[in-house]
Amino acid sequence: MAIANKMRIHGEKLEDVTIDDGTSQIFSMEKSTCKKCYLLSARELSITWSSYLLYWTWKPLVESRLALSINGFAEVAELRTICWLEISSTVNTQMLSPKTFYGAYLIVKFAYRAYGLDTFPSEVSIQVGNIRSQGQVHLSRNERKKQLPKQLFGLNQVKASRTRMFQEEKEALFERKDGWVEIELGSFYNDGNDKEVNMSLKEVKSLHLKGGIIVEGIELRPKD
Repeated sequence: MAIANKMRIHGEKLEDVTIDDGTSQIFSMEKSTCKKCYLLSARELSITWSSYLLYWTWKPLVESRLALSINGFAEVAELRTICWLEISSTVNTQMLSPKTFYGAYLIVKFAYRAYGLDTFPSEVSIQVGNIRSQGQVHLSRNERKKQLPKQLFGLNQVKASRTRMFQEEKEALFERKDGWVEIELGSFYNDGNDKEVNMSLKEVKSLHLKGGIIVEGIELRPKD
């Protein structure tokens, strides 16, 4: 088993990159707090039917942060078409800093041909021990979302309530400067005990076809 390590500065983080037989994980540390951050590549996630080329395709993407960190090509997963979208992962709390609040973020992009992803909301959830949090988010490009509040302006109280729901969902999606979009799956407190963190995004109720989401991985990092 080939394993390589190196250290580098990435923004406000000191990164320790581990490459293991073609898959990669990035362990980093915030310089200001010395708290651990952890990035799992798409290959280390559980993506339903990702081994079937009819549904998903795996390809190198040089602009991926994983690729930039390891000076090579990182594999990302692009959804061709599917009716059952389910992405999940599990991490042990011992990999993270104790006595720390963490957020978990699915890192994605939307292909130009993306379709059907925002027809119905996707469910996001995170569970640590017997504590579970969950929510909903519509998967769409930010420029399309930015138009929606204008369309809702001046409508009745029921639709105003929907606007507030939209604003909450909008906060769950954040477009970074590097062009990737973060989808917040949830947050949790790591009390230092040995527990499993289960994270997921899924849209499995409507069973309609959707495609065009590109998955880089899941990042866990301390929250303020």
